[in-house]
Amino acid sequence: MLIFCLFIHVWVTARPSPEYRMTEKGGLSEVVFAGQAPLVFHIKGALSGPSLLLNEEALTLSGSNGQYSGSSTSLNYGLAYSVEGGQLAIKVKLHNSGASDLNGLQFSIQLGLNTEMTSFPEWRTTYFPTLLRCEQTHFWGYLMNPNGDIVTLASPDPVASYRLAYNNYKFNWPYEFGSGHLIQTLTLDLLNPQPLPEGHPRNADRLRKGESKSWTVYLGSVRALSDVIPATAALTGAATVTADVYTVTEGENVRLAVYSAAKPKITAFAPNGTRRQISLSKAGDGMYQAVFAPRSGKGVYRLTATTGGKTSEACVSVRYPWSDYIASARRTALKYRQKASSNEESWLGFIPAAIAEEYFPENELDGKVEEMYREVFPLMYDTVTHLPTLWHDRIQNHAIAASLHVQRYKAKKDENELRAAARLADFLITKQNADGVYCNGKTHYTSVHYIAKSIMEVMAEEKKLAATSAEWNSNYHRHYYSVTKAMDELAENRDNIQTEGELTFEDGMIACSYTQLSMFALIQPKGSTERNKYVEAAEYMYNSHRCLSQHLIPDSRVHGASIRFWESQYDILTHPNFINSPHGWSAWRIYGAKYLYEATGKETYLLDIMSALGACAQLLDPSTDHLNWAFVCDPYVQVKYFIEDESNPGKGIRRDSIIGRQYLTMISDWYRAPANQWVTGYGGYDGGCCDNDVHEIFKCMGEIALTSAYFHLRPDGTSIAWNCSARRLSEGKWHVCPSERCVTTVYSNADIQTEKGIFVKKI
Repeated sequence: MLIFCLFIHVWVTARPSPEYRMTEKGGLSEVVFAGQAPLVFHIKGALSGPSLLLNEEALTLSGSNGQYSGSSTSLNYGLAYSVEGGQLAIKVKLHNSGASDLNGLQFSIQLGLNTEMTSFPEWRTTYFPTLLRCEQTHFWGYLMNPNGDIVTLASPDPVASYRLAYNNYKFNWPYEFGSGHLIQTLTLDLLNPQPLPEGHPRNADRLRKGESKSWTVYLGSVRALSDVIPATAALTGAATVTADVYTVTEGENVRLAVYSAAKPKITAFAPNGTRRQISLSKAGDGMYQAVFAPRSGKGVYRLTATTGGKTSEACVSVRYPWSDYIASARRTALKYRQKASSNEESWLGFIPAAIAEEYFPENELDGKVEEMYREVFPLMYDTVTHLPTLWHDRIQNHAIAASLHVQRYKAKKDENELRAAARLADFLITKQNADGVYCNGKTHYTSVHYIAKSIMEVMAEEKKLAATSAEWNSNYHRHYYSVTKAMDELAENRDNIQTEGELTFEDGMIACSYTQLSMFALIQPKGSTERNKYVEAAEYMYNSHRCLSQHLIPDSRVHGASIRFWESQYDILTHPNFINSPHGWSAWRIYGAKYLYEATGKETYLLDIMSALGACAQLLDPSTDHLNWAFVCDPYVQVKYFIEDESNPGKGIRRDSIIGRQYLTMISDWYRAPANQWVTGYGGYDGGCCDNDVHEIFKCMGEIALTSAYFHLRPDGTSIAWNCSARRLSEGKWHVCPSERCVTTVYSNADIQTEKGIFVKKI
């Protein structure tokens, strides 16, 4: 059972009115909120703004002193700026002056904010569009930079959709593989054609003859993430539902906190189609609370909150046991076949398959996985030396191969597997510069799919053998020395490093950095200067990464995941970009949150891994073995969608499609490599693709959750129990019972007892 204290309402401190500077054409060049980095706008070219668009074409405006207007054959429109209550208010008006109704309209305000994060240290003050959320009756969200400055966006009026300007979309067409690792600006589509996702405004693409519509968009600032929802709820006049944890297992409860000026009506829609009302109690000024017990089976429960003519939505989910996901991941590794290619993303499913073999051996399935492994790996690695035979500089391939050999060693108890892992770790050391950086050629790759973490996974098994073996003792210390140099470099330079592809303040670069730093910190003695150094650097990176993480979205399918937006072109061969969150690489931040919880005992890290892993897990349905590649967060994206060619089975074609706020499935069940053939990772159209990177989630699950339970006791006596239940034995003493038989360790900050044979790790 999960036991949580009540939410505490945080008052939002009023901030001074913003200052803003305008261009000669009526756009903005800069908005300054006291005490934080300025909000910078594009001032030239197609990305500048704010500007009004009709079907993506800029409309002509004229005027002065913050008041601008224009007209076309059948439309009159206006744009105005003012300061209201400490917010910059941007007001838009539209009137149909023609003789007939207008349908299928896309009418937009391109904000023109410069959200490109292209170099250090400038990216530390550049705002990223962290959360944008359209509700049926209003809109809210925020932008955040790595330094922690926050700008809120809110409108009390219905905003049909929004778009992000990816730099492989419109302004550098034609599309080419490998482009598009930046978001250049954002656009609010005030009116937009269908299809739109559930929960968005209805009939939001029409303007009747003589009809007028208006919108106000507020830009404001708050000091902390905890201020965003109360601030935006006040501006929209709507209720916003939040949860203490967004994904639970069957029998557990969710504690809700609702921000609303007046008491709203909350309705829960279960996966089986039933609905019921949720009773609320007052928890303070503008705050309500409830305990929600989802008891209608596994799946997503949609919650609607209505008050004063406004409607908001939230989602919570009930998941399967972790063991079900791991067992299913082995089956999906066969269903969505692994491939020999230039990219380890093509064969990552071998790792969760080996985890399943370790804990839930099944001779027939494990034999089929082994047969596939023996086909695939000799196409990439020498079977005697275990070293790569091609793509030597793409070192993340070889780091993950080392991780795979470690897991195969744990499953098969064959020491030769560990020797293969050690040989690959030695190979990675040959790619290490004198300053400690692991490189792809001359590019900093330490934090491209966690090179050092893979070596530390090898070290963990070497250390167990080191006391009785000179071979393993030597290996361990050689690898430890290498990782120490790499972590010292990361601790010193932090986000002033490089990453794969186009340089930017990139999700993986930051998440893999704090994951590796915090993992290495745990190897150091408690209380030591060394441990404190690595923890401090990891927390700095974790806090910087909040601008690229889904910390506030009230949607269990997404909450806690990291924000990525260029994988589709490689993984499922669909373009242009869109935000895919969760994605396999969202798991990278979960490792780091777990290590930081273990190192610091801070509750926020435990809550983070609970919701994040819950969101990621839902990509897989263990009851059917249907595996989705990722969840699309953007509401309306026009894509070239790669699908199977019905006239040529096994081959793909691209079809013009519109997608939004939905799961996208894998392609490796039908788009396969020929037997015994190495293929390109993507772009060669020879059967190669990278969608099996989703299996990073199940690798993470095997390490973080499958065999681990967590019990956290707060100073006030309330507690959190995850993967376990707890009962009080006496004052300060608890008995913790793991939820699954495969749990071998309970992490706790309290004095606990548990089942015989289960290790209690005090944090």
